[in-house]
Amino acid sequence: MPGLLLILLLLPLLLSSCSVQTEASKPTAVHGELDLRKWSFESNGELTLSGQWAFFGKQLLQPNEAHMSESSFVMVPRSWNSYPASFGFKNGQGYATYRLTVRIQPTEHVLALRVPNIFSSYKLWVNGDLLAAEGVVGTSRDTSSPEQFPRIVSFDAHTDKLDIVVQVSNFQHRKGGIWVDFKLGDSDQIVRSQMIATAQEMAILGSLIIIGVYHIGLYAFWRQEQFTIHFGLLCLFVAARSSVTGDSYLMQLFPISWETGLKIEYISLVFSAVTGFLYVYRLFPGVVSKRVVQAIIGIGMMLCLFVLVFPAIVYSKSLPIFQLFVLGVGMYCLIIVIKALILKRAGAGFVLAGVAVFVLTVMNDMLFYNEWFVFPQLVPIGLFFFMLMQSFIISTRFSTALRRVGQVSDELRELNTHLEERIEERTEALSLTNETLEQRNRDLGRMETSRRHLMTNISHDLRTPITLLQGYLEAIQDGVVKSEEQRQKYVRMMLGKVGGLNRLIHDLFELSKLEAGQLRFDLSDVLLSEWIEQIQGQYEIDIRSGGLSFTCAYDYARQEVPELEQPERILVKLDLPRMDQVIANVIYNALKHTPRNGHLSLLFYYDYETSRVIINVCDTGSGIETEHLPFIFDRFYKKEISRNSAEGGSGLGLAIAKEIVEGHEGTIGAESIPNKGTTIWISLPARKM
Repeated sequence: MPGLLLILLLLPLLLSSCSVQTEASKPTAVHGELDLRKWSFESNGELTLSGQWAFFGKQLLQPNEAHMSESSFVMVPRSWNSYPASFGFKNGQGYATYRLTVRIQPTEHVLALRVPNIFSSYKLWVNGDLLAAEGVVGTSRDTSSPEQFPRIVSFDAHTDKLDIVVQVSNFQHRKGGIWVDFKLGDSDQIVRSQMIATAQEMAILGSLIIIGVYHIGLYAFWRQEQFTIHFGLLCLFVAARSSVTGDSYLMQLFPISWETGLKIEYISLVFSAVTGFLYVYRLFPGVVSKRVVQAIIGIGMMLCLFVLVFPAIVYSKSLPIFQLFVLGVGMYCLIIVIKALILKRAGAGFVLAGVAVFVLTVMNDMLFYNEWFVFPQLVPIGLFFFMLMQSFIISTRFSTALRRVGQVSDELRELNTHLEERIEERTEALSLTNETLEQRNRDLGRMETSRRHLMTNISHDLRTPITLLQGYLEAIQDGVVKSEEQRQKYVRMMLGKVGGLNRLIHDLFELSKLEAGQLRFDLSDVLLSEWIEQIQGQYEIDIRSGGLSFTCAYDYARQEVPELEQPERILVKLDLPRMDQVIANVIYNALKHTPRNGHLSLLFYYDYETSRVIINVCDTGSGIETEHLPFIFDRFYKKEISRNSAEGGSGLGLAIAKEIVEGHEGTIGAESIPNKGTTIWISLPARKM
């Protein structure tokens, strides 16, 4: 998986570009003061104003008033939702004043302060000068107005002390306060750092928009690859979210209200999850149930409707629900891609690498917004790696398409070069086909001849008993039969002939119904163990009374793992009366051709690969010659054409058995060695409990 290795190699570089400096030598604020008199901005660079700031809860103080009021000390950056309950900011609503005194060495350089997004409105003073303000700071929802943009403010540093005072109010968002770092440094350093960060973010944002439009255009011209439009929409939604968070470029370029920007952020978050899932779903069809697709789309639409209907103060407090939805969809996408990788779907390795990193960046952003992590806004960069993997997939598919075109070209070239050889091969194949057809035609002719001979035998079988019956009746009518004993004898002979006629007519009638598909099979689940026991009890006495030994059992020797395929756990779907008719035909046919002291066995076993039960009916009789073996199940076929039904049967028993077995979606066949015995095998569908 080269894609995953590339991500693992590049990810540390990514994180290193986003990480904050954590050297132990960097000073932090203690009890509202930060001592930077030993810090050189020219040589040591910018630093964050983190640590303990003075905090005046529920007070909006002017710079000259902050010295005279009693304060608490809070950690910055951190939202005031996390402050002690006694401060009264657990629900994120309220107003307060922050103050930090920074001790510095006077310098001729101009210093600058990068002010982050502060939720949701603020005023900033440095040494009593109002340098920045966003929104309207107020003491209630009616008197305040939200707005937020990062700002850079510059000021002279001819003093040894910077007195930073920030008024903050929030009545429109779930979290308030200062929960992103201030940065202080030389003006040129701060501006250069901001320009570099802006260039990086704009490059990523522009790439997202260009690639998103490209993939949507790709779908417009080639709609067979539906995953491209979902990937394009994913890029655009992530770009939309990035444009209203962080430096809020969209809100700086266009007159978009703070409320509208927040709605765009939340809706883009939801649609990013939905389109990302649809991308994976379309890329690997058949892995995901359509019900899951409908559920994810439905939940996403409901969340977006919730954002559109309610104000920010309502839906921003429901952020954990949005985060759980996005995280759940991301994890499910990982499962889908892992399944696709197991199924060896093309490109699954690249997608797994991209999705894994993308989900990690999504989790990072969630942790950041919950103030548990220090890397802000990594989702666009995660999607950048995702796009990199997507480019690998497109390259792979393009290369595959080119390779297939090359193969087709080579095949066409070879076909043109060896056309005469191919024609000769096709001619030989047609000759073989003609020979096969001729053989089948001969087989059909032989079967037709057999049928005519059988009809002759049937006619003879019908005429002979009728002639005898007529003779017996005429003898009784003419008074030849005088005694009661002779009369009873003649009646028994006539009943025997009538019984034979009935059997013949019944076989013909049943075979015609089976051929026409007019017989319905009443199928039900039967335990194989019970069926074996029933067959043994039904036929053992008749077989042993005929002088043969008998075995009816489950053949454990044929099972690879006998303990997994017990007959008590195997179900066969049978029409028991009809299948008993098959077993009876096969058993009694074997009895007729097996001498006394012979052996007859019925062995059952379960074929795990085909999920079928195999029944082998083996005898030690006279066997069947090779030339007759392929035709013993044919309709109207008899081994000895001259033999009539009174002596050897009508030749319909095995044909009827074959029709019944095939009606159970099974197969029947035979193997035989002359003078050694015959095996009739039956294969029936079955399943394990």
